[in-house]
Amino acid sequence: MSDSDWEFEQLSTGGTYASFKNVGDEVVGRIEGFSLEGGTDFDGNACPMLVLATTDGIVKITGSQASLRRQFTELATRLAVGHGCRVTYDSDYQTKHGTSGKSFAIAVTPKPVAPVLAPAHEDEAPF
Repeated sequence: MSDSDWEFEQLSTGGTYASFKNVGDEVVGRIEGFSLEGGTDFDGNACPMLVLATTDGIVKITGSQASLRRQFTELATRLAVGHGCRVTYDSDYQTKHGTSGKSFAIAVTPKPVAPVLAPAHEDEAPF
């Protein structure tokens, strides 16, 4: 098999990366892509990546945090394109190394949801 026989799926184009700074921060949107090895962690190693369409545009969430990596791996079959998803920075916890880690809660709709439409900005024409 040569690479010309391979099927490629573009995970996302553009967008921003989510930043969870405070407990309670969350990203809510429609799943546009998910891959167990689509992102990179802090050391440049492959890690899961979830791509959500939100009213603010495309947002990418990498599973570089241990809690997110574990949950993305466990929930991989539920993170289906077209379903709604909410990722919330839930709390902090003490790691076995004595440092602070972030804990996340992930919720997914049981059925696909309608595409997310970003509202037009005041300076944009409606068509």
